[in-house]
Amino acid sequence: MTETTTEAPSMPDAIGYGFAEMVTLASLQGGDAAVLSAEALRVDGYLNNTDMVSAGASSLVARGLAKAESDGLLSVSGPTAAVAALLSSASRRMEISLLTAEGGDSVIGMEGGDINLLFQPRAYFTWWAMAQRPDVTAAEANFMVIKQHLRDNPQGGATLRRREDPKGQTLYVKNGGDQSWTIGISTPRQTDVTETSGVDDTALLGHIRTIRQD
Repeated sequence: MTETTTEAPSMPDAIGYGFAEMVTLASLQGGDAAVLSAEALRVDGYLNNTDMVSAGASSLVARGLAKAESDGLLSVSGPTAAVAALLSSASRRMEISLLTAEGGDSVIGMEGGDINLLFQPRAYFTWWAMAQRPDVTAAEANFMVIKQHLRDNPQGGATLRRREDPKGQTLYVKNGGDQSWTIGISTPRQTDVTETSGVDDTALLGHIRTIRQD
């Protein structure tokens, strides 16, 4: 089956996609960027699985998110086209791990051109795509995710890394008390992370920008 996409920039606050649907959307245009995006969303092992791609296409059509054209091609439009376009063109993928005593999961922020989306995992391997607020920068959006998580989970933690970074730098963040943060930065070769306490919002945002390589 051959798929095509029709791009459209508009995006609702959030829209959910099943596992097979994400595989299909990542397969639409293909390419190295699509593979990296699929790896970030943990669906890369199924990109060449025609049964999985077909199942995702069928689900998208049934939900009215895609259309089967008369020539056999699959077309997507509206918000779903924006998701498909970003998966195959993203130049930055930020992985934000939100940690609690019970465990945690990773939120993925993808950026490409004028499309910035946040992908949040939900039950049964689904992903919810949410548009970034237009009145904040991507770095500020990353900061807001971390801040909200630690506000809701004061004893928790968060990490941030750019998946394309060859150095593998990771920023660790936790509450530091007195409305400050405690942070640390590591690379895969480091065995220990040196913590810095008393970090304010402005300084933390600066560290986020460094990890993002803005």
